[in-house]
Amino acid sequence: MSGDITTASYQMATNDFVNDLKSLPFCPTPNLYAEIIERLTIQLKQATPNGLLENKPFLLAIVDNLYRIIPTFDKKLSDINDSSRQTNLFLETLTNACQGLSLFYLFIAIKDSYRLDIIFHNYIPLLKQSYFTHDNKYDHLLNCLLPIITSSSTLVAITGNDLPPNMFSYLLDFVKINLKYEERTKLIDNILSLVKLFSISPKLTPMVIDSDWPNACIQWLKRIGRRPPYTTDILINLILQKLARNATAVDVLNQLNCDNALIESNQQMKNDHNEEEYSSIYFVQCITHALLIEAKEIKQKSIISDERMCHVLEQMISFLISTAQNGSMFYKGCHISEILSVLCKLFVNDDILKKCLNDNHGFLDCLYQLLIQYATISSDSTRIYQMLTDETLLGVVNLLWSISFHEPYHENLKSNVNLMQTLSNIATSSSLYTSRHFRAVPHDVSTLKQAAEGILWNLRRSHLTVPKEKLEEKSHIMISYSHCDSTFCRELVDNLSQHIPVWVDYKQQRLGTIHSDDLWEEIAGAMETATTIVVIVSKDYYDSKSCRQELSYGCDTLKKRIVPIYAPNQKYKASGWLGIRIAGQKYVHFGRNTFTNALGELMSILTLEKNLIAVEKSSDTVLSTETKVEGKRLKTWATKDIRKWFLDNHIQNDLTTLLSDRFHTGTALITYARHLKQFYQREYLQMSTNYYKKFNGKRLQTLDYITFVDTLWRLREEYDPESKTEDISDRHNSNSVVCVINSGSEETIFL
Repeated sequence: MSGDITTASYQMATNDFVNDLKSLPFCPTPNLYAEIIERLTIQLKQATPNGLLENKPFLLAIVDNLYRIIPTFDKKLSDINDSSRQTNLFLETLTNACQGLSLFYLFIAIKDSYRLDIIFHNYIPLLKQSYFTHDNKYDHLLNCLLPIITSSSTLVAITGNDLPPNMFSYLLDFVKINLKYEERTKLIDNILSLVKLFSISPKLTPMVIDSDWPNACIQWLKRIGRRPPYTTDILINLILQKLARNATAVDVLNQLNCDNALIESNQQMKNDHNEEEYSSIYFVQCITHALLIEAKEIKQKSIISDERMCHVLEQMISFLISTAQNGSMFYKGCHISEILSVLCKLFVNDDILKKCLNDNHGFLDCLYQLLIQYATISSDSTRIYQMLTDETLLGVVNLLWSISFHEPYHENLKSNVNLMQTLSNIATSSSLYTSRHFRAVPHDVSTLKQAAEGILWNLRRSHLTVPKEKLEEKSHIMISYSHCDSTFCRELVDNLSQHIPVWVDYKQQRLGTIHSDDLWEEIAGAMETATTIVVIVSKDYYDSKSCRQELSYGCDTLKKRIVPIYAPNQKYKASGWLGIRIAGQKYVHFGRNTFTNALGELMSILTLEKNLIAVEKSSDTVLSTETKVEGKRLKTWATKDIRKWFLDNHIQNDLTTLLSDRFHTGTALITYARHLKQFYQREYLQMSTNYYKKFNGKRLQTLDYITFVDTLWRLREEYDPESKTEDISDRHNSNSVVCVINSGSEETIFL
């Protein structure tokens, strides 16, 4: 009964407060206004002795009605008089009771996205540039407006059109001028909090960048002398950390040497803040450092030698494990989704991944719990916190995808029935787990459906067997590429398709030859029936877990022949998992030759492979020179047999292109071998000249020439029993000396 009385009294007090608040614009005299505003101040203090969070209905009533009274407060504050002083007293009391964190948790509790959208759009137009004055006339008003705008914006999709013109610019100008004044610290912090939240949105980040906030924050980090208060310092660092989630902002921050500024400011922050405060700042800086590092550098890093990386890994994993147990969402100003996205980036380094799993035995189980927990939350269509929840689920699934590339963890993954069922549900019904809007998601993170399908495929692949008859059903070349290289890929496919059958995903989708809803199945089937897999090697290919999955299946499971190629202007050198799989393979670099010549080089490799398959299927099987040719005599060799001989004996690609089509019979090879024995130096110079002209100034390597000559002479010895006798006879009968003078393009031979 007493509880009902308390609730009723709270409701009555709330109604009285709201009625008085609504009456302010209609006060006919200053005295009546003063009487009501004083009563409101007293009511506010009585209703919120321990802050507004303990009286959520009262706080919500204020938020729902305050925006209507702001124009009245604006008029009262414009002149310094009794009304302005009384108004400021009320706004100061409201500011102290209505902290940003209280509003944030209030808005989460509302569970009504439409209502929050209305709140944001009611308040954002009230933010006027004229309020940001050199004096503190409007400070209390701003300190009421800004937390409401900031907290509601966390849960609302916003575009630049929703914001006042030049908002980021005049906010920055105000902070630059007033950062040194302690009496304006609260207002400065409220501005920084707003910019921090807006820096997360991909649609607003360009506006933050264009208004020079990244440079300003870095300059504040490098500021000489005593640091600002902790709340200001942590917010400056958090703005940089939020920006670093966006690829465009990362480029800007790296150009401004942000990482160096973080290092330079570190010691001063350690001196000026207590241990707990410094620990929070240092963690945020470590997160920013990880986001700014290029993937290539992460792959090459020794985790043991990077103190900052070790520190951030230890804290992130410790937080995730505790989150799985107590459901906490934030750690030192970072949401769990942000921490997961950083781990997704770091896990491109397999050594980092294995270290995290091996050093923290509860980490894998923690990820299982988080996946099941957030999949359940995300499938609730009434959720309000959907963007952050979905990003958390996305991060967990991507981490598990990275782990699934390592077979030692497969049994652990497959033994968890709930995990496998959840992954299956996500793969088949991913739309149930995805909100309409995402905040900044790093490019290292793949879509939810793609990641879930990738995990299931990797777990299945470890025990996959392909029927022999399907492997023998070879009919085409398959192109494996990153979609970042699609422009070059399309040019390549257009030219290759004129000569040989090519399977590539976008082409099959356009032609309507994709017969399954599961693209992985289609890609796997294409690999199984391909003669060769052409891999367009690039940094983006290495970074892509999808590409890794494709090549792992083609190379490790199917044992397919791989032909790596590099696009023009591609300076990346394969390393890590990609370098291991293409090591020792003949490759074609389209940046070291004209497109036509490089295409010809690739065609010679692919055509030779195609001919090899055709010959293997024919009754007249042609074996390499390492074994006896059976059923087909050397003198009956045709052009395709000669090309096969060049391929089987690993003659350098350009030499194959230069010479293979000039011989039409096997006996011609033997005759040339005898001629070469007699006129070795002359032939070397002539071939070097032809090679130089054919390949636009490229020089013939001596070792490549020697390999060809050695193989040719062994061919002659095998199929021309009289070769040794003839060579001895030639040496005895010839007393001539061969002297070759190379003068420009002509050669003079003296015998």
